[in-house]
Amino acid sequence: MNEGWVKTYRSLTDHWVWQDKPFSKGQAWMDLLLMVNHSEKKILIDGKLENVERGQTVSSIRKLCDRWGWSNTKVKNFLKMLENDSMIHVKSDTKKTVITIVNYSVYQDSENEKTTLKRQSSDTKTSQKHTNKNEKNEKKSNIKRFTPPTYEQVFGYCKERNNSVDANVFIDFYESKGWMVGKNKMKDWKAAVRNWERNRGTGAVRREKKNPAHLDCERNHDFDSLEQQLLQKQLGDEL
Repeated sequence: MNEGWVKTYRSLTDHWVWQDKPFSKGQAWMDLLLMVNHSEKKILIDGKLENVERGQTVSSIRKLCDRWGWSNTKVKNFLKMLENDSMIHVKSDTKKTVITIVNYSVYQDSENEKTTLKRQSSDTKTSQKHTNKNEKNEKKSNIKRFTPPTYEQVFGYCKERNNSVDANVFIDFYESKGWMVGKNKMKDWKAAVRNWERNRGTGAVRREKKNPAHLDCERNHDFDSLEQQLLQKQLGDEL
């Protein structure tokens, strides 16, 4: 039962059980542990700013006498005994007494604290890793995905450009290819329409009047063969 440690709140010193005087030596030693700083801080003493380190407290023999219910001599002898046993360091002057607990971390720190700090560090790294992964996924999701156009979209775009690309033929051709351009997925169907426009000479600038006989001949043309040729020409423009 002599191993391990227990947490003790500083508010214990406000409890009526603790305030029963005079203190025992063990109670006085515990009181010192509760009095010292758990972290470094500055305090004002007689108009002068003093740095009080972790494991230190600034008091006086008179205050300790009142606190423990002891005589001046008993307090001094007790502090001297602790100092001789290398439990504290005492530095006194006419205004104050600075008491430093030797190896304060032995009484304050614990393996659980170290484990908690290590876990917090690990959780921070894990959280950062997840954040980076989420940002990466978000960037991927923001990439515009290709959506095959409808007949109305292709027809409207061809009408807007005043060309003679047949929307039905265009859609049927690429649907049969799975909207692939070679080995790659199509990225921009409007660019494909413009390529058809250029390769077939059907743009508004190059429209020519054709006689009925020529039109009949063009209607009988093998469109699949024509599109295969157009595809080979446009691959370089879309990739």
